[in-house]
Amino acid sequence: MKTYPECIPCFINQGLNAVSRLGLPPHIKKEIAVRSLKVISSFNSFDRSPAYYAYFVQLVVKEVTGVEDPFYALKREANKKALEIYESILKMKPRDMEDIDWALKLSAVGNAIDFAIKGEFDLKSEIERLISREFSVYHGDIFKEKLARAESVLIVGDNAGEIVFDRFLVEVLKGMGLDVTYGVKGKPILNDALMEDAVESGMADICKVIDNGSDKIGTWLDDCKPEFVEVFSNSDIIISKGQANFETLNDIRNKDIFFLLQAKCDPIGFENGSKKGSLIFRYNLVKI
Repeated sequence: MKTYPECIPCFINQGLNAVSRLGLPPHIKKEIAVRSLKVISSFNSFDRSPAYYAYFVQLVVKEVTGVEDPFYALKREANKKALEIYESILKMKPRDMEDIDWALKLSAVGNAIDFAIKGEFDLKSEIERLISREFSVYHGDIFKEKLARAESVLIVGDNAGEIVFDRFLVEVLKGMGLDVTYGVKGKPILNDALMEDAVESGMADICKVIDNGSDKIGTWLDDCKPEFVEVFSNSDIIISKGQANFETLNDIRNKDIFFLLQAKCDPIGFENGSKKGSLIFRYNLVKI
């Protein structure tokens, strides 16, 4: 995916959002804004993915704050809150829905929720609202056909908190006899899940977990460690979670990749023939 003009102010807002969530003082917010503008204006073109440019703004956040993992505490809170409500949410499964469809819906809902900033009541009410929403793009039938011929699945994970809601998907896939591996980031960036989050969420107890060795936003295969690239290449099916992974993997055409996410902006909605806020489960080889 190439960067849209609308993405450019969003890069700056991402940096400022980090400051707001971390409770940093106004002068730090100003410094991050100014330095982020300088970084973004240094590029002569914007012909790469939005995640590529957003990464350099997050480096500014790290440099100015002097903190390698600025979202560490928020990730702990996100996992804690997700774990507290996970079992009760599992019980909300509609009677007429297949386990695999329910697992995909839960996983998509997990991508749509910001666990760290909501109270338990707000979380449950928002989850109920999202569960009642239909996917705007749902290639579930293609997915099931591919699963019937597959032996291995790699789930490229996204955020802390969200990782808890991916557990049922892993359990269902394993129950179908598939070899499932879950991928996390190798180094801190934003609120993306690391190996610590895989352990804390219980994911490491139910499947193999591999870190990609990278701190890039999304998945830049040329920056990932060889072991991760090998798993990616050898897996029969890839499930890519979240917007940044879509941005960085959607041009791949030699793998069966299914993108599972909420469109959190207009460009992502447009790329998927949908609108902002839509839940999407899309097979990469189907044109929209």
